Amino acid sequence: MSSAPSRRVILTAVFSSSLGVGMIFGFQPPLIALTLERAGSSSFTIGAVISISLVAVILLGPIYPRIVSLLGLRRCIVFGMGIAALTLLAMPWWPGVAAWLILRFIAGSVLGLTWIASEIWMNNVSGTQSRGTIMGIYGTVFSLGIICGPLLLELTGTHGAWPFTAGALVLLVSLLPLAVLRRVVSEPQAFTSWGSLTAGLRAAPVVLGAALVAGLVESADLTLLPLFGVHAALSEREALMLVTVFLVGNVILQVPVGMLADRYGRRRLLGICALLSAIGPLLLQVCLGQPLLLWPLLFLWGGTLYAFYSQGVALMGEEFAADQLPGANTLFVMVYCLGGVIGPSVGGLAMDIWPRQGLQLLVSSAAFLLLVGLVIGRRRLRAPADYTTRDKGRIRTPSSSKTTK
Repeated sequence: MSSAPSRRVILTAVFSSSLGVGMIFGFQPPLIALTLERAGSSSFTIGAVISISLVAVILLGPIYPRIVSLLGLRRCIVFGMGIAALTLLAMPWWPGVAAWLILRFIAGSVLGLTWIASEIWMNNVSGTQSRGTIMGIYGTVFSLGIICGPLLLELTGTHGAWPFTAGALVLLVSLLPLAVLRRVVSEPQAFTSWGSLTAGLRAAPVVLGAALVAGLVESADLTLLPLFGVHAALSEREALMLVTVFLVGNVILQVPVGMLADRYGRRRLLGICALLSAIGPLLLQVCLGQPLLLWPLLFLWGGTLYAFYSQGVALMGEEFAADQLPGANTLFVMVYCLGGVIGPSVGGLAMDIWPRQGLQLLVSSAAFLLLVGLVIGRRRLRAPADYTTRDKGRIRTPSSSKTTK
């Protein structure tokens, strides 16, 4: 375990890089969409170029643990953000859909590596007592970056090479604390095979459930809430405000949720968040046209929904030993990205079938399924004779007396 000063330095540096990555996540998709639209690309083409980065993370997920074990956490983050900055610089000089598909695939691959390495590092240094709070801060920082992305785009505009250059500079500047501080050193990471990891994950299926539901509902809400608002006769500005308030709730509530999770238990807080996120969408239609009800609803719904990811990561750090985290975190992110890919499509289909209630029913049902999984998992933990049990952070199966540290 790192000393207290070193721990603070590490977390500050990793939070800084996470802020930069978050800004690019909020900055690049609208820039690409507007640029390709001016060039005459179809909506399907634009969607393919934007989503290919998530597909890259899913496809390359099996090799991320090996790369992390070879390079170490710090080098993975520096390498990933450096290559991502180069792809941004290359985009205006290598235009066209085919070229941008390649560049976005590369950017998604290396940012996925950065993403996973950052979360492994935070889980390693956070400690059991403060893990929920640290992950709450991480969720706040990352979400704040996403919100700042479109604001940066307003300053740079969407024409020419300058916005791409500005995005690359943001990545490099946010990386500086991690790249130049000599005190920030990561420990070597052991490699865990996918076979042993899969066996261990059967002991903590709720972790993957939180990842899948988080990816699905977040992507569906961010993509389709404005469309829902327009269909409900709101103006375009009012429809976009739905997403804004939703994200503000995410930014403000992540740290309090994390602190409560540290005090009362992560499974319990995750269950409360799942319950609130199952109820919130069902009240949306009733609250439209009543701002005093609508804005608090969106604020609370957004804050509790995003806890699926941050507290899911914290729960993963609680369930898995340090040498299992590279593989476990990789699988967590892969499942999250899978949910992110299918969420908008399934949500759009639900809205086509039930225009007024389809989106709400989808995201509410997903949150409710997570709640059911948490309840079932709690019952399994109370039956140690028949199910896999945990002992001080180590995964242990009843069929074997060996313990994986």
